[in-house]
Amino acid sequence: MDNYLPDSFAVVKDEDIKHRIKRIKTYDDYVMIYLDEEKIMISLEAYFRYNISKQKGLDDNLYDLLKKDESVLKAYRGCLRKISLKDMSEKMIGKYLDRYELDHDDKQDIIEKLKQYGFIDDEKYALSAANHYDGLNYSTKMVRLKLKEDGILEDIINKTVVSDYEKEYRKAMKVADKILSGSRNRSFKAKKQHVLNKLMNSGFTYEISKNVVDNTDISSENEIELLKKEYLKTKKRYERKYSDYQLREKVYSSLIAKGFNYEDIKKVVED
Repeated sequence: MDNYLPDSFAVVKDEDIKHRIKRIKTYDDYVMIYLDEEKIMISLEAYFRYNISKQKGLDDNLYDLLKKDESVLKAYRGCLRKISLKDMSEKMIGKYLDRYELDHDDKQDIIEKLKQYGFIDDEKYALSAANHYDGLNYSTKMVRLKLKEDGILEDIINKTVVSDYEKEYRKAMKVADKILSGSRNRSFKAKKQHVLNKLMNSGFTYEISKNVVDNTDISSENEIELLKKEYLKTKKRYERKYSDYQLREKVYSSLIAKGFNYEDIKKVVED
């Protein structure tokens, strides 16, 4: 069917006409063909290739070809709209095309056309995405992981993402400040461990995470005042179920688990 080319000068016989053309309207990058029962959007290439005119009708073979061309054209235009809103890699475009009922070759043709016109370029995408992730203070490890998820090849990632200790340290410091802003009701020890764990879970190395924790002002709040507040809350929570020795043990265990010093707990409880 794909090789079907109607004679440019022949008129389809009346008995073969299944779809009559009522009107044709051309636009900058596509043509709309109006039939008795529907309209079909086709590419300019298909319009000239099949020598479409109002005087000629469509037999079933040509109709099917134009419907297929319409599907490919709509998918291609959908990709352009998507790319206009957000940079996309080749893999991301491939996933987007899965929503269209196209065969593999048609999808690949669309991808190659987008690459040919520079609408998708994995190297440019990798550079732009890496800068974006750096702006969000993602660790180098996380940037590499995100690019890999976006379908960027390893050799492109290696050229794009270069390890830099000072840059990585500055990003980790900014992340640590953000973590601390949401960790006010924690003891000094618990804060340090919390920040260390969070940084490492974000992909920063232990060395950088430890250096950041050691060089960050974590003990800005009054540890004893915080301990008093936590003691009262913990005691109130447990005294509904426990009393005397059991209550004391539960309170101590809970406060120690939160990172408070045993001697400080003892002093606050006795007071």
